[in-house]
Amino acid sequence: MTIVIIPGQFRGEPHPVGKLASTLLSVAVAGMADPARFRRGKTYVVEGAVSRLQVSSGQLLATVTGSRSDAYQVIVAVRPIERPDLSSPELLRAQINRLTPEGSELMVSCSCPDDADPCKHGVAALLAFAAELVSRPELVVEFRCVPADGEARASRAEIGSRSRAGERHLRLAPTLNERVRAPEPPAPWENEEWLEFLGTLPPPTPDVPREPAQVRRAMLGTIDLGRWVQSAIDELSSLG
Repeated sequence: MTIVIIPGQFRGEPHPVGKLASTLLSVAVAGMADPARFRRGKTYVVEGAVSRLQVSSGQLLATVTGSRSDAYQVIVAVRPIERPDLSSPELLRAQINRLTPEGSELMVSCSCPDDADPCKHGVAALLAFAAELVSRPELVVEFRCVPADGEARASRAEIGSRSRAGERHLRLAPTLNERVRAPEPPAPWENEEWLEFLGTLPPPTPDVPREPAQVRRAMLGTIDLGRWVQSAIDELSSLG
């Protein structure tokens, strides 16, 4: 099941379990991000920069407007777990710690150029989602668990670390330096026909001047270095 959320549109009563889930997730995000990006992400949420959230099993998609006019796309992924028995509020309360993912379990990607893991847009997406949990704790179940019918969702973002070794970060697309480049085609003269043809040709002879080089006059005090060098060249030429 996929749930589309416009942050701040749903105004329900705070739920005790939802408040706990929201706090746990916010603390996890604070532990993932550096303080400056965490503060900026909180500001984005307050300013309404997160315009859309889409929640499904193991995946949170968000649209975040940053400092540029074009909105950024954020993907947050987590490995889904089996859906527990949540037939009563007491069971949900007992499972909420397990259902709320920790920072090490979250993988975040953004279409922005920031290599931070997570960037401020990723922080904003997660904090906006955490704010929705206050009155709708069931959202964390849809995000954290496999679908109710037991079928694991196959759609995933391309997973891979873009920065640190924690490998929480996803890639929306490979960077230019990371794209697998096709091998360059061989030069035309490297095919077998050309090599066979070239093998029948005599090796090239070096272009050696037949006449000895003429050295210009160069004086060092009263000594004519040019004449001295020319005399040495003439002597060597006579030996050949």
